Amino acid sequence: MDSGGPIAENQYGSSAAEQAIYWFALLLDGTESEHDRANFAHWLAADPAHHRAFMEIEHLWTGTSSLNLGNLNLDGQGKSGRRAFLGAGLAAVLVGAAGWYGDVIPHHPFADFRTVKGVRRKITLLDGVQAELASQSSLSVITDDKGATGIALYKGEVFFQHDGRQRDFFVRAANGFVRPVAAARFDVTCYDGQSEIITQTGSVDVETALNTRNVTRGEGVSCDNGVLGTPYDVDLALRLAWRKGRLVFVGDPLEKVANVLQRWHPGRIIVLGDALKQRPVTLVVNLNRTSDVLPLVGKVLSINVDQIGDYLTILRDA
Repeated sequence: MDSGGPIAENQYGSSAAEQAIYWFALLLDGTESEHDRANFAHWLAADPAHHRAFMEIEHLWTGTSSLNLGNLNLDGQGKSGRRAFLGAGLAAVLVGAAGWYGDVIPHHPFADFRTVKGVRRKITLLDGVQAELASQSSLSVITDDKGATGIALYKGEVFFQHDGRQRDFFVRAANGFVRPVAAARFDVTCYDGQSEIITQTGSVDVETALNTRNVTRGEGVSCDNGVLGTPYDVDLALRLAWRKGRLVFVGDPLEKVANVLQRWHPGRIIVLGDALKQRPVTLVVNLNRTSDVLPLVGKVLSINVDQIGDYLTILRDA
């Protein structure tokens, strides 16, 4: 890359951590130009937060903060030495700076049922209630203050089949409750305080402290921190394809594709640059062969795919 002058602060990310990731990836690749090194020095000096983000590499890798970036000679380091330094550091700084707590502690500590990354699981929860757990999902059987039995979905995605016998059955996810109306089949996702409910058959009532929505066959509704949106039509075959071992994306932004894929693929996937995040992607992923996907995406979109062990994959413009 040869950018020809000082870069705009947010050109490669909206936060110091994300911008630092860009520079780590570029230096790790070993193809930086004189202009790149000048731009890196400019970025480093522009804000103390940039310096701290980059310094976090050595701090987390070695447990010290002794590196003097002012004396760091990127030209003088051998390629293998630089890769060893940045390779270990890049994985470390993302753990600290990008908040990978979901990967460090992937499940609620008291969950009754859970799945690890890349695994699906079918279980019978109660008489007449079956569930299929997607990758990295965790839930427990609970009882509310009225004595009704239901499910607390802590994290992940679960498809429920309810035959109607458990009349007061409910699912608690984030800040809302899902209550099937008679027999129903429905899907619930819960990530970072947000949830989505999709009904395949029958109907469900979705309740929060603020409002209630009825979601019928072929519809979905999103709940963001306790606020329910308006129900919308859903392509069930695409949205529930994970149950058949596939992920299907049709014109979806690359950032969304990465966010969904990393629920099934080892490690973290980072997309650098606002324009690249919005690039549309049409893709069918075989969940038994997720390791083939990112190199293919790189070829199709003509972008760089930097893979650092099983910890991290960075997607960036070539």
